[in-house]
Amino acid sequence: MLEWASPSIILSTRHYGEVDGIVSVLSIDQGLYRGLVRAMGARKQSSTWQMGNFIAAEWSAKLQDQLGHFKGELVRANFASLASFPFAFTILSSICAVAEGSLIERQPVPEIARLLFKILTYLSLDPQEAEEKAFSQLLRWEVLLLAELGYGLDFSVCQEYGAQETYWVSPKTGKVVTEAMAGEWKPRLFRLPALFIDDTDQGTHQDWYDGLLLTGYFLEKHVFFLKNRPIPNARISLLERVKKLLPNV
Repeated sequence: MLEWASPSIILSTRHYGEVDGIVSVLSIDQGLYRGLVRAMGARKQSSTWQMGNFIAAEWSAKLQDQLGHFKGELVRANFASLASFPFAFTILSSICAVAEGSLIERQPVPEIARLLFKILTYLSLDPQEAEEKAFSQLLRWEVLLLAELGYGLDFSVCQEYGAQETYWVSPKTGKVVTEAMAGEWKPRLFRLPALFIDDTDQGTHQDWYDGLLLTGYFLEKHVFFLKNRPIPNARISLLERVKKLLPNV
């Protein structure tokens, strides 16, 4: 019998049969795992097995290549906390969908998981106040995710020129260049918001939008395209919601 127990985030759920379900979780110790949950739709369990919730997960299987079974105890009900806050809930939906669709199954990614735990904890404590401060963390999480998957952006020039410089990113190479280096090619490059190089910068709505365009391009081109999948609808909805916050839109 193979088994493990670990703090986990529920990334997605879908019904399987009348009452059972298939659940994807991100475990701090084990990475992305999928498993069968018996009686997931039962009244006693329905509030536990919801997207974004933190659970104490237990997984078991007889053989390594089997789907396996999950049991879990609810630790934090993030889904219920954020359900009545549309913008915060869209952040939750996007980050869970991107993680579930991009990560390699059964490969530990502790840094990715810990930052996701941090973002969702922060967001659920006070959704209305925290959603703006959480957004910059979400964008940094997507950059970290790209690096984990082997498509990291090259920020080396930022160390040389500092945080006060204006930077742009090449869609071909992912290399960051200064305003002067960009030259006539600037219209073809992505603007790099300062929040990516300054952890204290929360960013403006324009920064959020430009950041989503930047990370979304590389996620779509280098991650989801290679998996023969479209970028998740939840991620597209987040971009559209931020776009509506911009002036003259």
